[in-house]
Amino acid sequence: AVLAEYDMSAGRPVAGEYSKYYTGEAYWALARMHRLFPDGPWGEAADRGVEWTLDQLIERDGWAAVPSYGSVSTGATALLLAGLVERRLDTGDDRYDEQMDQLGRFLVAQTEPSGAVLAEYDLSAGRPVAGEYSKYYTGEAYWALARMHRLFPDGPWGEAADRIGAYLATRRDDAEDHWPPVPDHWAAYGLAETVEFEDRDAERPLTDAEVAYARRQAGLFGAQVRWVGQRFGPWGLLVRGPQAPRGGGYGVVGEALTGLWRASEADPRLADIRRPLAERAMCIAGLAIAKQSSAADASSAPAPDKVRGAWFRDGETRMDDQQHALAALLRTVAIVEAQDEAHGPSGGPAPSAWLWLAALVAAFNPCWVALGVPRAGRSRREVVTIAALGGAGGALAVLVTSLLSGPLLDVLDVTTPAFRIAAGVVAAVAGAVTLVRPRPAREPALAGRRAALVPVAVPLVVRPALVFLALSAHADRGVPVPAAALAASVAGLVALVARVAPEGTGGRAVLWVARGTAAALIAASVLLVLDGVYSV
Repeated sequence: AVLAEYDMSAGRPVAGEYSKYYTGEAYWALARMHRLFPDGPWGEAADRGVEWTLDQLIERDGWAAVPSYGSVSTGATALLLAGLVERRLDTGDDRYDEQMDQLGRFLVAQTEPSGAVLAEYDLSAGRPVAGEYSKYYTGEAYWALARMHRLFPDGPWGEAADRIGAYLATRRDDAEDHWPPVPDHWAAYGLAETVEFEDRDAERPLTDAEVAYARRQAGLFGAQVRWVGQRFGPWGLLVRGPQAPRGGGYGVVGEALTGLWRASEADPRLADIRRPLAERAMCIAGLAIAKQSSAADASSAPAPDKVRGAWFRDGETRMDDQQHALAALLRTVAIVEAQDEAHGPSGGPAPSAWLWLAALVAAFNPCWVALGVPRAGRSRREVVTIAALGGAGGALAVLVTSLLSGPLLDVLDVTTPAFRIAAGVVAAVAGAVTLVRPRPAREPALAGRRAALVPVAVPLVVRPALVFLALSAHADRGVPVPAAALAASVAGLVALVARVAPEGTGGRAVLWVARGTAAALIAASVLLVLDGVYSV
């Protein structure tokens, strides 16, 4: 039997908290662990659990199922079957093939012609409970039957799995009145199995409806990653509240994303979301690891070995907190390896170098700086010299500051996409201010060539928007992009100062170009913010 909950302060499982629904999950997780790490104690524990559970089965009309509180549960039966399939794949032992066939036949019997899956079977009435469906049992049955079809392709499993998959993709949310739509990690498991069916088109294994469904599911779970990730930022509690996910919460998001990633690897119509799925799966895996109980957390517990590495909330943990989180982490390993091979250790692609160049030049805004260079009482040659020295000095200061992007983001515990969002917001505000101002303010100027320091270098060149963008650009693209953008901006500034006086027709033209550059900064900043949002 599987105890469902564990109390950290008491140092023992919560007595009487059993769940046959969790039983199948536990055995599947243990079988998965044994398959990956055969030297551990997982296989023996799984076998004990399987024997105990099989002794509890209800058998009728050629099928078998897991009883639960006076009825028979489709979900518990599906998860037990999935665990037995995992064991069969791991060991090759066929001793439970007959029971697997019976469990599968129960799932087929619970599947309606539409593909809807009834949640319970009424033992006293001797029939399924009509009209009763579960948010998760449908996906669980889909996954279990899809696994059976891959193992035993001559059985009735594939046809039933296909019906369920089509129902999930096209009708389930409307037919069962789910709003908002159900983010279904079990369905993602099922899609990952479906793309491996030998009777599907090897080049395009999913139907059009299943492809569209996979995209919708990717969006639902991607939003959850952003929500959870934002809780880890400096303003997380303020903007997202105190509610923390359970270990199982991190896990189901990771399981969904890893399943959808596997589907995207097999079907080229999902190729455009493959990389975002990988990034979000790795992100949620990292967040889950960060919330695991450490040795320090466990040191004060009565039973430290049962606390270390587990996921607790309010001093308690459930079996599925470990199962879901562990399954997600194990399934993320393949993604990490694939990304390392394809992209190297630096991670995913940042915004294009051209976008960064445009944003940095627009933030420098040589036309705007040229209008602010002090000219009163100075010769043209002296004005050009001040502009060159101030522009170069300010640009060098910004470039040197940008080199601190790595340590700064580490100290703030902020990811590069999150900082990209912040930089884009600051730059967009600066662009809007520049767009509506009549011209640069007349700043107090130091005497002689010291005017290159004030006001040219500071505050005309070294401004918050340019500093933020340079930091973010360096974090994304390294030194070359900000260096090239700043060098080009300084060259443009010197050319403008040498050729155009601030008053008269030329000055008015420069002002309008400066405003156009501010508008370009707003547009580039919006693109950077959008890129950051979709990359978090």
